[in-house]
Amino acid sequence: MKVFLLSLGCSKNQVDSEMIAGVLKRGGHHLVSTSDEADAALVNTCGFIAPAVEESVDAILDLEILKRSGKLKFLGIVGCLVNRYEKELREEIPSADLFARTGDIFAVAEAMNNGRFSPGRAQLPGMPSWTRYLKISEGCNNRCSYCTIPSIRGPLASAPPADLYREVEQLVSEGAREICLVAQDLTAYGLDLGTKVDLAGLIDGMEDRFRGEDLWFRLLYLHPGRVGRSLVEKVASSRLFLNYLDLPVQHADPDILKAMNRGGAEGDKALDLFAFARSLDPGFALRTTIMVGFPGEDDRRFQRLLEFLGSARIDRVGVFPFYPEEGTAAAEMEDQVDEEIKMERLERIVSLQEGISLQRQKLFEGEVIRVLVDEFDPEEGYIEGRSYREAPEVDGVVEASTHAPVSTGEFVMVRVLEAMEHDLVGEVV
Repeated sequence: MKVFLLSLGCSKNQVDSEMIAGVLKRGGHHLVSTSDEADAALVNTCGFIAPAVEESVDAILDLEILKRSGKLKFLGIVGCLVNRYEKELREEIPSADLFARTGDIFAVAEAMNNGRFSPGRAQLPGMPSWTRYLKISEGCNNRCSYCTIPSIRGPLASAPPADLYREVEQLVSEGAREICLVAQDLTAYGLDLGTKVDLAGLIDGMEDRFRGEDLWFRLLYLHPGRVGRSLVEKVASSRLFLNYLDLPVQHADPDILKAMNRGGAEGDKALDLFAFARSLDPGFALRTTIMVGFPGEDDRRFQRLLEFLGSARIDRVGVFPFYPEEGTAAAEMEDQVDEEIKMERLERIVSLQEGISLQRQKLFEGEVIRVLVDEFDPEEGYIEGRSYREAPEVDGVVEASTHAPVSTGEFVMVRVLEAMEHDLVGEVV
């Protein structure tokens, strides 16, 4: 059959979708880019926060219309939303042919391949071969009071290092030039595998095996409570791992952090780590995530968050309002913050951070940086890509003019001519 596989949510979900795609392709199915071309459709859903749930439900309902009209012969719903709301989905979407929980590839094979199961990843239609994600662990043991992930994806389950090395070898053989390591928390890697397995050792193993390869590795999602100076030094001295760290601090006020079940000292520790990283490399790229409107966040505690951002001088900040997710401790806490106040604070964070990001960006005007090409327009003589400073999908891009043809997935050198809050503009040299 021609199958439309819609992957929603995070990069970890994308890896799951590629596993599903691999099973489907080995079962003789053909993946297509749109539901208009398809005989069957699968939605790999996200159920993390309310907007993601709404997006998943809307996508399912659109495809259900096609199923009821006879356009689609098969409709499958898989992933996090099934983990969280399977009973409700079965009641509300009776026309669906498959409900499968996260990682239940066997259920997909049973429904689509008559039980034939052959594991392995496959690219999704329209996705680049040069940028791939490597999920090093599943689940989470952190138990942040606002988060649904442990209840959806279960406890920490790290992949054995040997399996990850083989997976990277396969991705590189398929054309990968950028490998982004992802997990709910990279720093927890190996805690369930014994004392000799951890993130630092995995980095060393990648260095040993892929030294000399024309590719780079990027670390995404590191809990600041378990990041030490030794890890920052390891990244800064690496020839493969980029000087880019994504440490989601969530907040800076100790009382708010304690209520989040994140210790309480992450803000101060993050300031020290950020300063240390910049002492090793003034251009070290730092990203974080901030939550506004958590229960108990009064004006004083919000002001502390603003002061933290002013001191940290972070390159990129993702900010979102607190959502009182069903089943979490934070949803039942007193002193819930009014929605209007949440949005006002979010706008203040965005406004402050835009100025900081622009100042950081301007440091690169006149510099020559290495860029991985994502798009090339030969008629306009234009490329769009990313340097070490820009992670895929969440950060900005580098736009550059070029007089010579280039290929997507190729590394080029770009002289930066102009900096904006999110993007850099330059010319290929």
